Amino acid sequence: MKSEQTKYLDPKVLSKLGNMELVARCAVEGLFSGLHPSPFHGFSVEYSDHRAYQPGDELKFLDWKVFGRSDKLYIKQFQQETNLFVYLLLDSSLSMSFRGGGSVSKLDYGSYLAAALSYLMLGQGDCVGLTTFAEKVRSRVPPRSRRTHLNVILTALGQNRPEGRTRLADVLHTLAEMSHRRGLVILISDLLDDQDEIGKGLAHLKYLNHDVIIFHTLDPQERFLDYEGLIEFVDVESRDRLRTFPASLKDEYRRRVQEFIDHVAQTAGKSAIDYCLLDTSEPLDKALMTYLGKRKRLM
Repeated sequence: MKSEQTKYLDPKVLSKLGNMELVARCAVEGLFSGLHPSPFHGFSVEYSDHRAYQPGDELKFLDWKVFGRSDKLYIKQFQQETNLFVYLLLDSSLSMSFRGGGSVSKLDYGSYLAAALSYLMLGQGDCVGLTTFAEKVRSRVPPRSRRTHLNVILTALGQNRPEGRTRLADVLHTLAEMSHRRGLVILISDLLDDQDEIGKGLAHLKYLNHDVIIFHTLDPQERFLDYEGLIEFVDVESRDRLRTFPASLKDEYRRRVQEFIDHVAQTAGKSAIDYCLLDTSEPLDKALMTYLGKRKRLM
């Protein structure tokens, strides 16, 4: 039986909260309450050193004793401070609006994940930015590390709507050109685009020494085609229609979908990219733990 906290990793429960800040906080606290030892093991917050003050730093971390001795401003640096830049990429094309009879769409699920990751990363002192895209970049929140930056990201997520076709490769190249500082790129997408072109876009990011995590987000009906009777399918992007009996196609369909998933995973593996397949009917803990494991390796 789920505890009161861990139930908030369930996308069905998160969809009922109606507030992106509540979604983020409850998902992260739900993760921690279900794990022992804490996933923060190794993310120490003990004081370790100083560094020169830079505009934008939190004033509460100024060391006034050092200022009194040297007349210079220094920030207390903590062991958890890694200056990790994180670029969150959220696919917001129309294909992400698909919900195969479940309570959340792929975009809903991706937004909850982006919100929880932002809450977690900003709490760890990382610089976090958010880019939403379809054919091109639709909105961009530059990376910042202030805790108050969370509200900016959550507002952008709350206002985001699915629109347009997927042109993931172009967006990856654009981000590579815009990201002047090496960091961690977290891509949340169904990857329903030309696979060779996506591979080239990912290779561009790797060439610039970015670390990359792919959260491949799919609806269970996209994976298994568990429909009964005569069904009319409508492509949400092209509006093409097809009437058929899914049962007659199920075996071949599942084989091809698995080939698609295997191809993406193999392409990621060859480029040393972390790959995580997500099902929108499943809790968020798999994705959050994948991120925590990656971050710990980067420390």
